[in-house]
Formats: sequence, structure tokens, C-alpha cells
Amino acid sequence: MPCLDAKYFVLVLLVVQNTCLVLLMRYSRTRPGTMYLGSTAVCCDEAMKLITCLGIITYTYYLKNRNNDDGGAEYSQLNNCDADDNKLDDGFDEFEFDDEVGDGQDTNTAQSNETFREYLRDQLQFDFRMGGLALLYTVQKNMLYVAISNLDAAVFQVTYQAKILTTALFSVILLKRKLSRQKIGGLMLLTMGVALVQLDKVEDNASKSYQEQNRWAGVFAVLGACCTSGFGGVYFELVLKPHQADSAGPPPSVWAKNVQLSTFALIIALTTAFIKDHQAILSDGFFQGYSPLVILVIALEAGGGLVVAAVIKYADNILKSFATAVSIVTSTIVSMWVFGFIVSKLFIQGSLLVFIAIGLYSKNEGANNISTTARTDVEAPSPRSDTDTCKGLPAQTSEIAMMSVNSRRTSGALP
Repeated sequence: MPCLDAKYFVLVLLVVQNTCLVLLMRYSRTRPGTMYLGSTAVCCDEAMKLITCLGIITYTYYLKNRNNDDGGAEYSQLNNCDADDNKLDDGFDEFEFDDEVGDGQDTNTAQSNETFREYLRDQLQFDFRMGGLALLYTVQKNMLYVAISNLDAAVFQVTYQAKILTTALFSVILLKRKLSRQKIGGLMLLTMGVALVQLDKVEDNASKSYQEQNRWAGVFAVLGACCTSGFGGVYFELVLKPHQADSAGPPPSVWAKNVQLSTFALIIALTTAFIKDHQAILSDGFFQGYSPLVILVIALEAGGGLVVAAVIKYADNILKSFATAVSIVTSTIVSMWVFGFIVSKLFIQGSLLVFIAIGLYSKNEGANNISTTARTDVEAPSPRSDTDTCKGLPAQTSEIAMMSVNSRRTSGALP
């Protein structure tokens, strides 16, 4: 029962996080007054994640030492509830702070005398290949700010589901994955649904904005974000995962890997901000247009990875698809009441096709079917082969979630 309660709790949390993030981001980009720069918001997002992960690494180090003194009690799991091994078709039934726990008490005893500096040195094994993934996700986040600035929240959310299609296409082309007829049908319905939404008279039905908007700039931005999202997972599979599997010794923890990613991403994001918006930054400052609302948007964006990681632990694909649909419906209703967005027949028809497509694509077809890789944000992402590691992982995955899945795979925590 505790696990069941946790499953529905994290799903509700995912719906609330997705809905609030999109709506508040849209409002923050359309309100009157000085507009904050999306490029600087991405920098703050990465800085916040970097500080959070460093804080968690510090906390787990001291917690590990304290528990070793108390007899080696386990400290690393976010929740002590054991999930049913057969509950998830993808096998992602465990989320850990530190992948080295579970290898035996001797490991804990050997590490109990580590200084904090040695612990950090062992954990923060920087791989410069991570810079490619950081570049992709930094570009993606900048594109998302452009998209939400020019599209209504509901239109944005429906269109952004096209990342499922791009992920599948990159997986088939570059990873030579095979798709079942059901998944191909789901992708076709998804394409039709997104096309119907874009055929609608979006400008006539759009909500009021105090900032200049360009519909096609928003559409191309969200489609570009879908492409970088899909390619990010494939990049991880082709470049990073084989390298990590061949490395000697236990892999770094989830949080250490995200420190690596956020460090590269912060450098790239700062460079992007000063190249793209250097005149605005020099004239009005780096934090121009910032307010408590903007800080909340950045915090929701940075914390999304924790929510998705928890969803991977507890929920199956059908429930995750249901949560996505509920989030879109909720965003649409709030957009109607608060922002004056007009819902047309084409938008309803396109949204229904997208809902059906997500359900078909996420439905479990059995252990022998090969699924596409979903975005793993260091998100990459039954006996299973390595080519099927990311089966069932949702396309909305974050960096933190992807790291947790692959870390447990390489350390042998997953079957």
C-alpha cells in the first residue's frame, strides 16, 4: 500500500509540476514590463541544479559516514519501499542516491575512512564527452523559452509531444531499432494530431500577450527542441553509454554525473547568453526583468528532473501517459479561464489524436518487443540487451532521471 500511495502521489506531482511550469512560464513571457532573458534563465537553471546536486553529494557523504559508524545502515534510497520487480515493463524499479550501496558492507567499511576531498575526487570523474550532451540540452532549453514566448501553453504542450516522434526516428536511423506496428500507428496518429493543432487558426484563438509574438517562430522553436531532445538520448546511447560501460570501477552516483552535466551546461549557457544577448546584458544587467515569479519558474524547471526520476521509480507507462494527458487538459482549461485562449474543434480533434497516440506508443506489448529510446535528460535516456535498456522510458525524461537509470544499469543494480 505505501508503494501504491507513492505511485499516485508522484503522478499527481508530475501533473502539477508540468502544468504549473508551462502556465507560469507562459505568463512570465507575456506579462507587461521588462522581459527577462531566456538565455540567462537557462544559466540560472543550470546553476541551481549544480548547487543542488553538490549539496546532495555532500549530504550523502556525511550521512554515509554516520551510518557506517552506526553499523552500515543503508542511506542511499529515496524510499525504503521495495517495488515489485514485475511492476514496470522497463525494469526501472529502484532509484538510488549512490550506486555503490548494495555491493556489501565491506565496500562501506573501506570507504568509511575516505576524506571528503577523496570522495569528491572519486565521484567527479569528468568526461568531456558529456559536453556534447550539455550542448544539446542547453540549445533545447533556449528553444523552449522561444517557443513558450510565441505559443499558447496548450498549443505548446500538444506540439511538444512530437519529441516522441523525433526520438523514435533517431533511434531507428542511428541505433537501428525496430518499431512494432502498434508504435508506428501511434507515431502516425501523433503526427496527424500535431498537424491538426497547427492547422488551426492559432493567431485568432491566441491568448492576449503584452509582448511581441510570432507563431511560426514558436512552432519552429518547439520542433527544434523536439529534435535536440530526441537526438540527446541517441547521443547518450552511441557515445556516452559504451564509454561508461567500459570504464573500470564503480560508476559515479547520479548526482555526481549531473554535476558534470550541469558544469558543462552552465559554461555553454553563459557563453550563449553573452553571445546572443550581450548588448541587453551590458545595458540592463544580467538579471533584468527578474521577479519572484521568474525565480519560481526557474526552480520548477530545475526541479523537474527529481519529479521525473520519482515517476520512473513508481509509475508504469500507462499512468505516465495518463498524467501527460491530464496535464495538457489542465493547461488548456486554465488557459481558457485565465489567458482567454479559445479552444476550437481542430484543437480538440488534434489533442485527442495525440492522447491516443501517446497511449498506443506507451502501451506494454510484452517482453519481446523492441521499443525506441526515449529522451533521457542525463535523462537516457526480462533479461534485456543493452540496445533495449531504455525501453519504456518516457520522452519527458530529465538529466537526473537518465543518470539514475544508466548508473544502476552499469553498476549491476538492474537485472
